Amino acid sequence: MVILTLIATVTAWELLQEESAYAPGGDLNRRTTDYFMEEFTSTLMDPQGLPLYRLAGTHMAHYLDNDTIEITAPDAVFYQQAKARWKVVAEQGLTNSQGDEIDLLGEVIIHQLGADSKTINMKILTRNVRVKPQAKYAETQQPVTLLNSFGKTHSIGARVYLKEGRIELLSQVRGNYDLAPKP
Repeated sequence: MVILTLIATVTAWELLQEESAYAPGGDLNRRTTDYFMEEFTSTLMDPQGLPLYRLAGTHMAHYLDNDTIEITAPDAVFYQQAKARWKVVAEQGLTNSQGDEIDLLGEVIIHQLGADSKTINMKILTRNVRVKPQAKYAETQQPVTLLNSFGKTHSIGARVYLKEGRIELLSQVRGNYDLAPKP
């Protein structure tokens, strides 16, 4: 009898907990998207109408409860004088509705593009990168591999100044270099 009373009490308590989650005034939209897009592209322009950067992805969803935007397969291109200079791709992205910082999550590849905006001069392989699009700046504390025509460089952490084309490797830097660049 005591066991049956205990089971009934636990069951009633569980049911009350479930009902309170659905009570009026409860946060029913907690993880509900208020808008989403599939196969989207967004371009930010400068005052002269030239592109500053473009962000695309396969899926984007905005969550009202914390004003976050989740992006699947983010693909960003940063321009200088209307020419694509850097391309950044990742597995996932997370930002807010202002888009002032974008956290690129999972594997991230950063390409430095050549003068023709198609040739890849350098490739940076890493994970979990924070990008500040307006400042044209990216950083990570994760292991980094930098590949270019001279060889391969490894480090822990990097800061990438996209506007200046400058990369700061933070620690444990080591590399293998060829005497002559590879064609």
